[in-house]
Amino acid sequence: MKYEAVIGLEIHLQLNTKSKLFCGCSTEAVFRRDALPNTFICPICTGHPGVLPRPVNRRAVLLATRLAMATRCQIHEESGFDRKNYFYADLPKGYQITQHGKPLAENGRVSIRWEGGTREISLSHIHLEEDPGKSKMDGGVWLVDMNRCGVPLVEIVTHPDLRSAGEAAAFAAELRRIARYIGVSEANMEMGNLRCDANVSIRPSGETVLGTKTEIKNLNSFRFLEEAVAWEIARQERAVRNGETIRQITIHWDENRGEGRLSREKETEADYRYFREPNLIPVVLDAALRVEAAADLPSLPSERLRRYTEAYDIPEKEAETLIEDRQTSDYFEAVLSRFSGSPKRVADWVRNYALRVLNEPGTPYGSLAELPVTPAYLAQLLAMMASSKISDALGPQIFRKTLDTGRSPEDIVAQEGLRPPEEDDLAVFVDQAIAGDPESVQKFREGNDKAINRLIGVVMRQTGGRSAAGRVRELLVERAMEQG
Repeated sequence: MKYEAVIGLEIHLQLNTKSKLFCGCSTEAVFRRDALPNTFICPICTGHPGVLPRPVNRRAVLLATRLAMATRCQIHEESGFDRKNYFYADLPKGYQITQHGKPLAENGRVSIRWEGGTREISLSHIHLEEDPGKSKMDGGVWLVDMNRCGVPLVEIVTHPDLRSAGEAAAFAAELRRIARYIGVSEANMEMGNLRCDANVSIRPSGETVLGTKTEIKNLNSFRFLEEAVAWEIARQERAVRNGETIRQITIHWDENRGEGRLSREKETEADYRYFREPNLIPVVLDAALRVEAAADLPSLPSERLRRYTEAYDIPEKEAETLIEDRQTSDYFEAVLSRFSGSPKRVADWVRNYALRVLNEPGTPYGSLAELPVTPAYLAQLLAMMASSKISDALGPQIFRKTLDTGRSPEDIVAQEGLRPPEEDDLAVFVDQAIAGDPESVQKFREGNDKAINRLIGVVMRQTGGRSAAGRVRELLVERAMEQG
């Protein structure tokens, strides 16, 4: 019997706010590797007896709303907070403030590219909540750091629409791109800004009834997500084929050993004893906040990918590089808006020259925004090559000079004598090349088209690479055929 995997994801995303969700403590610790444990805390976020939460952080609500808009959710005008009760060492209050009964938004959709096509993955809901702290075992001692307690999170919960480990990883990667595009989160998995839980079950192919699910907790890389889900699918298939019953459990993924281990029996919703948070009023989204959340929402990665591949005829793999982050995509589009030539040529220069500079050892540039070769300068350079004002061979040299000096390509060409020779001068160089290599001319006239390349090389060297190779070829062919 063949089995089908059924996968749903719960993605936790820390929001880009300066302070925590219900207190004034800084969130700086979650973005710094050198932050000392338990230094960005106060009685509110560490759950001291008798303290009350402050009203919800407005920017957190704003960013969560912005994400809900980008993922095409139905946004509720009013939502509320609840207490989720459970005991864990890094949850000092003994409960987490979250949204359960009335989440911020529901019924969203995210488009992903998968196996050469487009898949729509539906979202159950998006809700706001506070992050717990984090704990670890070190030398046999259980250590707890409360710096993360109270940092604003959104949890994005999908419907069980995913059918493979690779598809699950592709969805998580797309959601990270969206979060970064719209500026709601750094979504850095290594720093814990984005963490993922995967709910996995299997069922006989063709069945519609869901099987018993297991949950894999706190996956912090796309590779681990894919490996863990694939491992769990295989484990469940082996268990079913051996006549075993799948239990509803929580699994911890051991990334070093590449396998999961039982963490605990999975709680049910009743175990959490949800009830309304009595110390917080409902969140009401007014018109001003909605307008602010919608301001400057960019075209999303999936939309840009479709446009680049379909309208601009850029191969998908190359287009994926351009849409990986918003800055690259914006840079590409800014060049394209100033250059009327081939979008594919723009894409090649962005990928092979501009982006390559950022990856050079010791580069002083951390982003395309810092690059002296601005979109306007790159468009200018491409236009000069397209109109044969400079040769294609000189393009990389001028790009590097612009990078090193900050001068425009036009200024560099004018000041350093890099303009191509006049037509009459070029004709002299062509005649000299023909006179100096009659053998190649004869081979070309006899039908060997490649023989002309030797003469092109001679002329290009004579002109210092300043001539357009296409024009040199035209003149050589014309002169060679005249000799007959």
